[in-house]
Amino acid sequence: MPADTSPTVPPAASSLERWFRPNALVFLGLWLFVAVHFASNWTTLGLVFRDTDDMMRLVEVRDFLAGQGWFDLHQYRLDPVAERPMHWSRFVDWPMAAIVRLAGLFVAAPVAEKVAMFVWPLLTLLPAMAGVVLLATRLGGRWAFLPAVYLFTTLPQSIGQFVPGRIDHHNIQIALTLVLLGVLAGPLGRGRAIAAAATMAAMTAIGLETLPFLVIAALAFVLRLIVEENAADEVAVFGVALAAATAGVAAVTLPPSEWLVGACDALSANYVALAVVGGLGLAAVVRLSGRTVAARAIGVGIVAVAAVAAFAVPQPRCLAGPFGEIWPEVRTIWLAHVSEVSPWTTFFGNHHAAALLALAMPVLGVAAAIVLARRVEMRRAPGFWPAVAAAVVTFAIGLFQLRTLIYANALAVPLVAAAIGVLATEAVGRGRSLVVAVLVGILITHPVLPEMALEQLSPQAWIDEEKTADTTMGAAPVEASAANATTADPAESGPACYRTRAYRGLANLPAGLVAADIDLGPAILVSTHHAVVAAPYHRMQRGIVDGDAMLNRPPAEALARMAARGVTLVVDCTAAKSRAREGGLMARLRAGETIAGLEPVGGDGDVRIWRVVGAPAFTVR
Repeated sequence: MPADTSPTVPPAASSLERWFRPNALVFLGLWLFVAVHFASNWTTLGLVFRDTDDMMRLVEVRDFLAGQGWFDLHQYRLDPVAERPMHWSRFVDWPMAAIVRLAGLFVAAPVAEKVAMFVWPLLTLLPAMAGVVLLATRLGGRWAFLPAVYLFTTLPQSIGQFVPGRIDHHNIQIALTLVLLGVLAGPLGRGRAIAAAATMAAMTAIGLETLPFLVIAALAFVLRLIVEENAADEVAVFGVALAAATAGVAAVTLPPSEWLVGACDALSANYVALAVVGGLGLAAVVRLSGRTVAARAIGVGIVAVAAVAAFAVPQPRCLAGPFGEIWPEVRTIWLAHVSEVSPWTTFFGNHHAAALLALAMPVLGVAAAIVLARRVEMRRAPGFWPAVAAAVVTFAIGLFQLRTLIYANALAVPLVAAAIGVLATEAVGRGRSLVVAVLVGILITHPVLPEMALEQLSPQAWIDEEKTADTTMGAAPVEASAANATTADPAESGPACYRTRAYRGLANLPAGLVAADIDLGPAILVSTHHAVVAAPYHRMQRGIVDGDAMLNRPPAEALARMAARGVTLVVDCTAAKSRAREGGLMARLRAGETIAGLEPVGGDGDVRIWRVVGAPAFTVR
């Protein structure tokens, strides 16, 4: 009888093992911990916002609940009358609206809104955590479970997108991306091919921030078709499912009048054509290209050319990317100054410590990928290269477009957890303690260590930066450090220009059209019944150009532009970082000048209001 050579695990460690392998109690316990930890946010929900998109989402949900049609995504109080609808999707509006309706059966409407703002981000956290676990454990084994869920739920750059009040679509997009990569990491069959296609269609409908991941997933199927002869069936199913799912999602989210209209920044005829021609083309290659690698590669190349050509037909400018339709003057006036699309170096110049921490997990993700790639079985594992490609590509893009670092941090966690799982398995094989191996792995990869190091290097600088740095790495630049001080009244905490209470005086005035800084637009919309000329949304290009002229041209020209658009009020928030150009109307108002044609009507705190003398009454639809 052969001797027992299995590694000896101490009894204490054995009793702990069940908490380290995939465990529903640990999973739900960590989710509940996050929910309880964020409970303190309840008092400020609906009173204080930290991002323009969260405010705009609430405006959209309110309009939907008030009876605006499913297919009607126009914002009638934004750049009225705007010709184009918002580029967002009802796929995020309707679950929030459903929560508001359900909560409204038991509490008053304002509280029901708060319930939705609290619950929805935490609900999206569940599939995000599931996706992290799915991907990490398929690559790194069962001991990757605890590092995956713990690191993800305690990493500020990822969990910050799931804080109550973050009702923009980044959280659900992160969740769907992780689920997609988790699906690709398993043994693919017809069911998983359909699941991947459906997930990709939903991601396209919600927003195009995840476009790189959609390309990576599609390439994963294409490469399988080329190099693996036995993958033909699942690739054919994926192609047909992608075509059907994308066309189906477009049909249920776009009005029939827009089915053939091209748009670069959202699901439209361009992207439907790409998915249909590409997906059905892949299925055709499976049937017609024969069994040689060369034949399949040639067939895929022909399909790729045809799909790109079909994509360009509805709107050729989309070949330049999602921002292909933006006017040059809009890029100069606004887009070039948007913090979330600025390079990492700009963020580093303002917040050294926070910027370095934003890179910590992505760098660890690259290191983990290198460690894992040294193993032959890992290089051959389904989904390993798509996961690595997604993490590396988002890291690279994030260095040039800050908001992508949010995704880079989230996508690095499964790779880091997988590496810990693999190394822990090896440690157990050498007779070492599993518990120690996993816990040490978590400790040395957790951001608390670089955070402590930076604090020791420059503690005062660290404290000063933390007062002003936004953990979302992409909020609009409206707050000053003094405006972030915590006060006894929750309604007076947070960025001064994003407090709804700051607009009480404005809300008491008769409805009108407001000219204000572009970043104040959503705050005015969510806090009052007024319309605004401009807000930070690239489809409202006329409003962006007009709004800039109204604030930054000489008074006579600015007032003439206001008269042409029917503006009745001018609003400024003194806590906003100034974009006022020297000699322009707003710069002169901030300098205390009296401008003929504008009458001060007060305001609240940092918000100042002027009435346009002689302006006719404005009717908000």
